[in-house]
Amino acid sequence: MPVAGWLPAHRGSGILAAMFADASSEEQESLLARFAAGERRALAQVLTLVESGVQLPLPRKAGSQRARVVGITGSGGAGKSTLVGALIGHLRGQGLKVAVLACDPQSPLTGGALLGDRIRVQFDPADEHVYFRSLSTRGAYGGISAAVESAIPWLDAFGFDVILVETVGVGQDQLAVRQYVDTLVLLVTPNTGDEVQWEKAGVIEVADLVVVNKSDLPGADRVRQQLRSALTLVPGAPEIPILNVTAATGAGVPELWQTIVTEPAQAPESQPVEQAERDEHDAHHRASEPDAHDAPHRDDGG
Repeated sequence: MPVAGWLPAHRGSGILAAMFADASSEEQESLLARFAAGERRALAQVLTLVESGVQLPLPRKAGSQRARVVGITGSGGAGKSTLVGALIGHLRGQGLKVAVLACDPQSPLTGGALLGDRIRVQFDPADEHVYFRSLSTRGAYGGISAAVESAIPWLDAFGFDVILVETVGVGQDQLAVRQYVDTLVLLVTPNTGDEVQWEKAGVIEVADLVVVNKSDLPGADRVRQQLRSALTLVPGAPEIPILNVTAATGAGVPELWQTIVTEPAQAPESQPVEQAERDEHDAHHRASEPDAHDAPHRDDGG
């Protein structure tokens, strides 16, 4: 069967894996060669396969610079998608290639992602140096899709400079994204009670910096003060930046990115996520492994 143009969107991911297994070695090698040549459609097909559990040899990346992986998390309505769009615009202005993994709730009709983040994030779909992929959480623990772990190294190998991982609207003790990113950005907003929730949650303890989004609204300074006070109650917690940003206008976005790049990148596996939470995440990861009935993720290439 020809590899080019296969992976139909309506097929279950288990079927896709079987189709690839049945393909000739030449066709499989052709897919990896097209990936290595920078073909975006090949990238989409490879991501669908690895998310389906297919083991593929990761090609060696040209150069030694690894992509910076940044997690964007916060409660629903905090403006995560708007901030991702603003960051894309700023990073592209610097000539950086950007990939986005946007985790969305699972569609009850298709089993794939609801694609809400893709609608909200503003970027130029014709820009070949921006890649956006929606991932269904499929009930996975921690506010992210289990496919994030497998997708990041392939996006890095494809040559992206920055990988942004946007979680769904998360609540208390949903810290799974911390394990996969170099820098974790927590968004809160004024007058929503977020600051109280994040003081109770564990996310504020593992975030590398906190962004008060919609900082043009009344109460932003109060939120900053409350967050600073909350951090002083965490034993051994380092002093982390708390920044004012208005993502809708781009105000504060350049300063946010400068803070991200000047803060030392953290090794994801070294972060203080409790072992019990890791065990629970692993259990949910295994439970959410795709099977023949799962719908594949939609993106701009597959």
